[in-house]
Amino acid sequence: MTTPATTPLGILLLAATVGLGACSDDDPAAPTAPRRYAVEVSGETFVVEVASAAQIDALEARLASGVRGVLAGEIEAGDGGYNGQWSWHMTPETVHAPDLAVEVCDGRPSFVEGDLAYWLDTVGSFCPWGAKVVARVE
Repeated sequence: MTTPATTPLGILLLAATVGLGACSDDDPAAPTAPRRYAVEVSGETFVVEVASAAQIDALEARLASGVRGVLAGEIEAGDGGYNGQWSWHMTPETVHAPDLAVEVCDGRPSFVEGDLAYWLDTVGSFCPWGAKVVARVE
């Protein structure tokens, strides 16, 4: 007698279900509890929020090493609930730490603040080249 779990289709479905469950914990893009980090650029500080394991790993590595480099992400109006000093914030799911970025999005946080409409409507992102992750914000 065969049961649904012992038919070829049943075995395939069971294997797929177990496989999907096993992979979900290893996905570096999977969301986790959001974390916030203070980032310093030329004496000015802003705060970013990230949630994927890959983003957290990248910012934790920057924090631990003290290395300055590019930090990039799309920007939106409003402080996002965490970037209170400024009237803009980086869109959390877009924040990343690339090796290089184009010059047009490089600058200081005050540059974005000083001409917010231009940065939002024309540039669309912020990618300071000399960014240093200086603290985890609780």
